[in-house]
Amino acid sequence: MHRRDMIPHNNAFDQVFVSTSLILRRVALAWLLVAAGTVCAHAASASPGLERFARPGPYKVEVRREALCCDRKGKAADLYLPVSRDGREFPVVTWGNGTWASPDKYDLLLRHLASWGMAVVATRDASVARGETMRDALALLTRDGPVAPLDLNRIAAIGHSQGAGGAVNAAIADKGGISTVIAIDLPARKFCSRGDCDQIPGGLPPKTSILFLSGARDGLSKPEAVASYYDAVPAGHARARASVRGADHNDIQGQPGCGFLALGCRQGIGAFLPVITAWLVWQLGIEPASQQVFAGKDATFLSDDRLTATAFSPR
Repeated sequence: MHRRDMIPHNNAFDQVFVSTSLILRRVALAWLLVAAGTVCAHAASASPGLERFARPGPYKVEVRREALCCDRKGKAADLYLPVSRDGREFPVVTWGNGTWASPDKYDLLLRHLASWGMAVVATRDASVARGETMRDALALLTRDGPVAPLDLNRIAAIGHSQGAGGAVNAAIADKGGISTVIAIDLPARKFCSRGDCDQIPGGLPPKTSILFLSGARDGLSKPEAVASYYDAVPAGHARARASVRGADHNDIQGQPGCGFLALGCRQGIGAFLPVITAWLVWQLGIEPASQQVFAGKDATFLSDDRLTATAFSPR
């Protein structure tokens, strides 16, 4: 007699178990089909000149958690460094987190930028709207001697949500030391706390360039809000704007897709990644020819199907 014959048989239980298993399998299959469809759609609509920057750059990356301490709030900063043995100096990116977030939430993006030859310093402060701790993080890079070969004449400030405002405010306060800014999902003015957005973007120092990005389905940073910031940039600044189709407020945190129950994330980092990378590679002088992605008659930034409400002005 087999042991299974000694176990009482429960037909009702078996039917429920089988039905539940089928449902779970169908749900899993549906998710796989949606994911596959999304990947195929992105691949089909990606512009070749832009999509090259979605792939990792030529450098291996070293991550040092809480390597630098501390800013005016007692917060440490993480480092994402390109690994090189030839002693070349790398431009610097200072990163600003969104509210209640840390660099860990943006790990894929920050590693990616380092792989393209940028030394990223990321404060662990989660309240960076004024940009003060983003500037502190820059100062920590050299307080006890350079942490790596750095070119401090080429600095970018980028951030998400509250950190987007922090990036702009850091550039304003730095009075020209920060040469370019990327504001990702910068909330509309009505969502800014008092004083946080008063000088954005009119206070930008001369020649500081700026890129505004948002999710097209982001209720805090709608395309029309992004357009209003873009239109308010004073003459003489290179500037660009775009909204990523289908994306919400936190898609920039994709690794690359959205995590389980990731609020405000609909599809993952997607087109944010190559646009951010191409802009910085151009503006920081890593690959000046990448200007063609944004400017000129064949500018793929303006024609990429994954983007909407795009605009660019060289000055």
